[in-house]
Amino acid sequence: MDLTTAITNFEKELQAIGFNGTDALLIQINIGGENYIRCSGNLNNLVGSQIPIREKHDSLVEFMSKEIAIATVRESTRCLHRDTLSLLADFSANIKLQEITSEYLQRLEIYMRVECQLSINTIARHMKTLKRYINVARKKGIITTYPFLNYTIKTEQSHRDALTEKELEKLEHYREQLKEPNETLNAFLFSCYTGLRYSDICAFTKQNIRTINRKKWIVLRMIKTNKEVRIPLSTIFEGKALKLTKSIARSRGLLFHMESNQQANRILKRIAKQIGIKKITFHTARHTCGTLLLYRGVSITTVQAILGHQSVKTTQIYSAVTDLTMEKELRKANRKNYRVGKREK
Repeated sequence: MDLTTAITNFEKELQAIGFNGTDALLIQINIGGENYIRCSGNLNNLVGSQIPIREKHDSLVEFMSKEIAIATVRESTRCLHRDTLSLLADFSANIKLQEITSEYLQRLEIYMRVECQLSINTIARHMKTLKRYINVARKKGIITTYPFLNYTIKTEQSHRDALTEKELEKLEHYREQLKEPNETLNAFLFSCYTGLRYSDICAFTKQNIRTINRKKWIVLRMIKTNKEVRIPLSTIFEGKALKLTKSIARSRGLLFHMESNQQANRILKRIAKQIGIKKITFHTARHTCGTLLLYRGVSITTVQAILGHQSVKTTQIYSAVTDLTMEKELRKANRKNYRVGKREK
């Protein structure tokens, strides 16, 4: 629709509700993200008018709530956006979109760092979500100034915590001593040996295990990415995950009856403290899988395929491997040089 047609249609609607052509209005219409202001009626009648012109503006929280509901994103992403919305509501529930400035963003960052004690990368995630919806408001012509113009979102290279082989052995030993099976621990170890995410573990059934060339494989479409992954269950980590599935007496339905992710993390934290290993969350299992596979010499492209990463750059983030592999390769080089030195003597 062009501007003239929009104005004409609007004036017809005004006349239908009794607008007199000798009256005057300033009309603001948004077309394709651009604001247009036109006069309708006798402009002279506006001079000296005591009638205030009021404009309703949604608050930031109201605007984001509406936009999140209709955003074309995965449900897992929508949940993350609602987390940001909840944080913003706690910080400043009534602030208007037009009041968002770079100074506001600085105060928000300090609030997240000091009051909420969030990491730099978690703060960055919330800021990127806010920036997305500020861009939507800007595109719709709701705001004219851009607060992110003078604000930089800070990030740092994340260090993916992973369990060592010895820590994993401690968990296995703890599991063997239990009189009753622990669903959360079973699922965590299964994730350590397959690299599956919590969401995929929750939906996992024995029907996801198939026989290919007389070997057992996991074949499933990952919930987060909708990408199919194939994991050689018989051979990865000496088939430990396959043995674990055989120990669970369920032929149908979900293999693991899981608690919520939050509750699962509480259980894992309690177990870790009890056996004297570092604090862990369920996602530590996936990092452990990637880290130990790389440490064992599996190529990074194979690990990428097992974990279902879209880009090999994501797989390279497992920085713990750098330290472990560096130490391992230096020890290997030292042994080699020692043997060469002995022969030369």
